[in-house]
Amino acid sequence: MRFFLIPICLFFLSLTQVFAQPKPRVWIITDMSDHSIVGKNHMKTVNDPDDISAMAGYLLMANEFETLGITVTSTHRKEHQQSADQAEWATNFFGPAYQQDVEQLNATLGGYPKDCPEFTQSSIKVSGLRFEPEHTYEDLSELESVEKLKRAVAESDGLVNILCWGSLTEPAILVKHLISMKEEALLKKMRFIGHWTNSSLHQGSPEKPENVANCREDALACHYIKYVAEERWIDYYECGAIGQHGIVSGAPKGEAWYADFKNSALGKIFVEGKFVHQCVDHSDAATYWVLLPEYGVGLDQLLPNGQNMPELERANERLYKVFSKEIHEELLKRSNIATNIHSNFN
Repeated sequence: MRFFLIPICLFFLSLTQVFAQPKPRVWIITDMSDHSIVGKNHMKTVNDPDDISAMAGYLLMANEFETLGITVTSTHRKEHQQSADQAEWATNFFGPAYQQDVEQLNATLGGYPKDCPEFTQSSIKVSGLRFEPEHTYEDLSELESVEKLKRAVAESDGLVNILCWGSLTEPAILVKHLISMKEEALLKKMRFIGHWTNSSLHQGSPEKPENVANCREDALACHYIKYVAEERWIDYYECGAIGQHGIVSGAPKGEAWYADFKNSALGKIFVEGKFVHQCVDHSDAATYWVLLPEYGVGLDQLLPNGQNMPELERANERLYKVFSKEIHEELLKRSNIATNIHSNFN
């Protein structure tokens, strides 16, 4: 009996490996920057620190993804013309926290990269460059972060999910470049997932759904990406405001609920990045939670042509409100694992 049992076990193990789904490949483009740089927004910072919380949450979930790279400070704020290297800031801010937590996370869950993902400072951070529709962008030599993303897509052996947490300047430049260079094959290897660049329900209106902050930041880039998606040159999945009005609005409330997060390095950053209205604002996180459809909303519940129908956005908001507690419990479980604290969650 023992003679047959071992080969059968190995056979099923082989089947599991053959049919296992590859992790989603991810590149993040975020306007995140050092929250200590004083600015004029409602948080008195240059860029909204909600991306800091979203990034900490992503790193807690990093074993679910294959992270190819992260572009930071992709923004047009003039204060950044003189600010320090933001890739260096992000590396020094998130890197030690990740290193502190990853050993325990791997010991229990496995699958986490040994090192924190690589951060690249956006090429538009200093110049404040905005998209010009007439420009072909054939030469990317002065746009290192765009060129680096293109190289990652070219070298990838599968589809790359490009998560857009702010302005669409860099995605628009890359798409225009590939169209100008007739590199359609690379266009098909990319899938864009946008946070709140269109909404009839929040900030925007049924008449002007594009009247939202992430689209207004570079309106021509936003218009171009949506046009190219509508023409089906690219896949662009619009999350709308489902992160803010689903995941965040439906979150557990009160400082006491989030207190245990502060025991881990990444959990502490997650909570303290942007804690408002008695919960964590990490609304951009919707762009990666939709790659994990078991938590409520999957890409098949969004449209690939950049459109965001009000009834669809409303339905996905409701779903994320229902699943929000489960999402936050998963993050808390991982934060507790990072500090070797036994969680009540399985």
